[in-house]
Formats: sequence, C-alpha cells, structure tokens
Amino acid sequence: MSELKGIYTPIVIPFDPDEQINYEYLKHNLDRWGKTDLDGIVVLGSNSEFVYLNTLEKLRLVKFAKECFNPDKKIIVGTSCESTKETIELSREMYALGADAVLLLPPHYFKGAMKEEVLYKYFTDVADAVPIPVMLYNMPGNTGINLSSGLVARLAKHPNIVGVKDTSGNIVQISEIVRDTDDDFAVFAGNTGYLLPSLVVGARGATLALANIMPEECCRLVSLFREGKLAEARELQQKMLEINFTVTGKFGIPALKYAMDLLGYKGGEPRRPLEPLSSENKKEVKEILDKYGALNAS
Repeated sequence: MSELKGIYTPIVIPFDPDEQINYEYLKHNLDRWGKTDLDGIVVLGSNSEFVYLNTLEKLRLVKFAKECFNPDKKIIVGTSCESTKETIELSREMYALGADAVLLLPPHYFKGAMKEEVLYKYFTDVADAVPIPVMLYNMPGNTGINLSSGLVARLAKHPNIVGVKDTSGNIVQISEIVRDTDDDFAVFAGNTGYLLPSLVVGARGATLALANIMPEECCRLVSLFREGKLAEARELQQKMLEINFTVTGKFGIPALKYAMDLLGYKGGEPRRPLEPLSSENKKEVKEILDKYGALNAS
C-alpha cells in the first residue's frame, strides 16, 4: 500500500435507542466524510465503541464501510484483541474485507505481565502472521500501558509494521519516535490538542476524533503547515483546542455524538453502559461550538 499520511477520523457508530447499529445513519455520515479532504477513516477505533461490539457486528461494519465509503480513501480497522491468536484471526478477516491496514492496541488485561519483550513478541507475531500492514496504537490513558519510543523504534524495523498512532500526548516521545524511525514509518498524532506540535516535530498525520465533526478544519491545519503558513496554522490550532477538550476530552463519545447531531451528521445513541449526554452538558457543548462559529459553518 502507499504510505499513510494526512488526517483520518476514528468514526463514531450511531446506535438506535434499542442499541442496534443504525446503518442508515452510518451511510449518511460515510457519504459526507467521503466528500471531505480526509485521507481516510478508522473503523473500530475507540470512538466506534469497539469494546461493546461483538465479532459479527465488527465484520458487518467493516464490510458496510468498505461498500459505502469513498473508494479513493483508505480504511484502517481496529482489530485489537487480548490474545495474539484472536488478533491474528480478526486481522485476516478484515484484510479479506478490503481494509488497508489494521490498528493494534497492546493487550492490557494482564497488565503486570505485559513487559516490553512480551509486547514486542505480540506485535511481531501478529505482523508476521497477517497479510495486511500493521499500525501500532499507543493509548496509555485507556490501556495503562505506554509503548516507549524505544519499543516503537524496534518494532518499526519490522517490514509489516508501518506506523504508530500515539495518544500519549507526550510530544518528547513523539519526537523521539520520529527521530529513531525511517522516513517511511508513519508517525500519527492521536489527538487534535497537539496536532500542530506533532507536525512540527515530524509526524506525518493524525487520527482525530474531532475530525468526525470538523474534518475540513483538521485537514486545513495540515495544509497550512505544509505550505509554511505557521501563523495561520497556530491560530487554527488554538481555535480547536477548547472545542476538542470539551467535545472529545471532557465528555467523551456521548458529547461527540451530540455535536454530530448539531452539525448535520447522525450521531445516534451511545451503547450502554455509556449514557447519553445530560441536558446541562448538551448546553455546554452547544455553547462551545457556537462560540467558535462551528454551528454557522454547518
């Protein structure tokens, strides 16, 4: 496959009030994202509530996304499972459905046993066994495990491990990974809050929850950076900081789904045990979008 770069959004999965996946809503969103400057989407990332989906739902979602999304853009699929065996099996199935790459968290239930050498073997065992490029996913806030820059640099030497999404927020670590890996290894920021700093130190792109609702702004920041318009890029980064913190950081997926509803997308309901946004929190989300003119733009 060609190198990974640019902006991807880890897509939200809209559920009905009875917790079934609303494919009509999803198609609406896929059509709209497909017309933006996004380089691609991530299906079965954190925003897809993948931990609440069974295997059949996961397979059907990826098949549907592949059929409905713009064929000129890429689809990365989260295939993280706790066992090496199941991760390999699911990754192979996603390859058969046409995914362009898989995104893998470290196994983390038996956290104490997940020493660096164990993690190295997990990722290389999977990368050896699957016919699809592997992207590492460092998300210590959820897994409790940080993939160190040294471990990522070692793994980057594997011919089938093509990149990393780093959601640690540690710009020094992201800098070290860029420094210690080859130019064709795709280092992605995992949060809009440090998109510009990551690009400055050499990241090639990002996977951003905020791009569910503000794809063009996220892509524009990358374009401004590449064109050397740093003052404009910095201004846009500052504008997105508070929206990103409120919508994706403070209130999480239910807020992102509500923001989607406000901006012409179809957010749907979250799946339990996540709860819909309260009226008070809805007011805060709406106010922050209004403050920065996002509601007018939609």
